[in-house]
Amino acid sequence: MLYLLLSILSSLFILVIFKISGKYNIKVIQPIIINYFVASALGYFISGLSPKEIMAVPTTWIWPGVLIASLYIFTFFLIGYSTRKAGMALTTIASKMSFVFPMFFSILIDPNDNYSNTKLILLIMAVVAVLLSVYKKRTKSIDSLFIIFLPFILFVLMGFADSLVKFAQNSFVKSENESSLFSFIIFSFAALWGIMLIFLQKDKKEILQPKVLITGLLLGIFNFGSLYFLINALNDLTFNNSLVFALNNMGVVLFSIIIALTFFKEKVTNLNKVGIALSIITFGVIMFFL
Repeated sequence: MLYLLLSILSSLFILVIFKISGKYNIKVIQPIIINYFVASALGYFISGLSPKEIMAVPTTWIWPGVLIASLYIFTFFLIGYSTRKAGMALTTIASKMSFVFPMFFSILIDPNDNYSNTKLILLIMAVVAVLLSVYKKRTKSIDSLFIIFLPFILFVLMGFADSLVKFAQNSFVKSENESSLFSFIIFSFAALWGIMLIFLQKDKKEILQPKVLITGLLLGIFNFGSLYFLINALNDLTFNNSLVFALNNMGVVLFSIIIALTFFKEKVTNLNKVGIALSIITFGVIMFFL
């Protein structure tokens, strides 16, 4: 359970950093670029492997690493943007309730996992909670409509990315060393995307500002931790991996809601409150049946 708790806390700190960085006029993309270099370096040093050993990584590790990296850098940008525009609580619920995708993917491919009516009920509760939590009154503004759909986009993309992580964990990532090595592969490919994004920046010198570098460093540490600890939690808690995904994401949802409403004073509608309440109930049900 320690790995699971550390993964939850790492994901939570990512959202808090995004929220706070918005007050310092830091462009979302800049610390994101730096964060992947930091996360990649952490994966390299923790794996304890030499460059020669890393070059010998099986090719079967590469394609899921490339896909996950591409999804991560895109969704990471969307999370940062949505956290500032749509709010921390609503963004968190939409992105983290995406556990329904890897949850049922795990049931399909993992012999240690199994289907139950309880899990089906959790799926329905999760989808309803997302819909209620992100609902806003319709507006004619294109920008506002885009902001409304941001959480839904995150819901789908994060679910797909987590499903690929489950595929990798179930197929070949079976130890802490392999977890750090696979994390290194993912974040290295994401860093390559980051290099391309640097050339698209109008003012490239801004990325070297101390506030940007510090934000990127912190994001990289917690971003690496969220993936590294999640994979280790899946290997450690082999029973019902689908519920591990659910408990991990719901834990982030509950903690982030408390922080968003308590410290950032975010406003939510009555319908959003119903969705948040349903999220809490879903978390309780998961804990009961785990």
